[in-house]
Amino acid sequence: MIKEFKYKFYRNTTDAALAMLTDIKNAKQSIYWEIYSFIDDDFSHDFVEALCERAQFGVEVKIIVDAIGSFELKSSAVAKMRASGVDLLYYNNLSPKIYLRLWLKNLWYRNHRKVLIIDEEIVFIGGVNVAKAYSTWEDIHVRIIGRPVGILLRAFAHSYILSGGKRKNVSHLLKHRLKENWREFKRHCYFILHSPSVRHEQSAKKIFFNNLARCKKTFNLMTPYFVADKKFFTLMRAAKDRGVEVNIFLPERPDHPLLEWIAGFYYYLAHKNGANIFLSSRMNHGKAMTCDDQMGFIGSFNFTPRSFFYNEESGIFFHDEEMVRELNLIFADCKRNYKKLSKDNYLKFDWWSRTKAWLGKHMGEWI
Repeated sequence: MIKEFKYKFYRNTTDAALAMLTDIKNAKQSIYWEIYSFIDDDFSHDFVEALCERAQFGVEVKIIVDAIGSFELKSSAVAKMRASGVDLLYYNNLSPKIYLRLWLKNLWYRNHRKVLIIDEEIVFIGGVNVAKAYSTWEDIHVRIIGRPVGILLRAFAHSYILSGGKRKNVSHLLKHRLKENWREFKRHCYFILHSPSVRHEQSAKKIFFNNLARCKKTFNLMTPYFVADKKFFTLMRAAKDRGVEVNIFLPERPDHPLLEWIAGFYYYLAHKNGANIFLSSRMNHGKAMTCDDQMGFIGSFNFTPRSFFYNEESGIFFHDEEMVRELNLIFADCKRNYKKLSKDNYLKFDWWSRTKAWLGKHMGEWI
């Protein structure tokens, strides 16, 4: 029987990481974790210790980390976890294959998910990675109890196999049956699991586009990297014309100079097409959206071609009124505390700015 539905939003990496660590330490049966960037340092050292301790206690601990995102994960930490019984795999390993051309093509596909499932009943999902470099970042993560997790368990099993794990080790997850109230749950919210390895799956891009097209009052979008296409800007202008307030929440300075060049061009286009742009002084890595007071979304998707077409991604889309209301309150708080972009404080296109914008336009498709 599924427990009463509970949830909690986290607005920064530190708070979300502390909550995840607490639940990992209390795990009784299983820990399944897909994470893009997990690096053993001062910030994440306690995670390594807790995972080792739980595995030694007899808890089934399986972790999938991305080979590029977790490139700095120390070999000593990996060896320690594996020696303790932690089943750790790298997604899309960087070791060159005999078929070099195929290896180079596949190298482009990454596992960008951040999904932690504890005892098959507690789920953390959102944008939070675990490393000291991210500890001061703003982010959006959510903890959920009391919702069916069968689809997440099967998705983890598929990623495990893709990462080189033996099918027999996750056969119990592949056979996991949906709970009887799955259809009822899906009426209120559902998990989104995008995978380029499954060609028939639809990109979450449609969720963003369709909700912008149907919005009546307010459309809020938070993303650390914003590389929109012509269709999105067309939908944005149409929304503006019918009286919709379009708010986009972005970091004033992305975490890499190259990304700042790209940001300048797309921030300018969004502003030009009718969006209100709000810029955070700290790095904001959150990925979230609301449409009016009807729906909300939290996940790992950046608003970029890579996330929409090439990465393994995850998220939760919900119609639960209380969840949507609380997420809208977070956006309202951001509106009060972020700097609103305008021609006076940011959009000054001198020759150097125009040069960077031109470069950003052509580099954006690769992000």
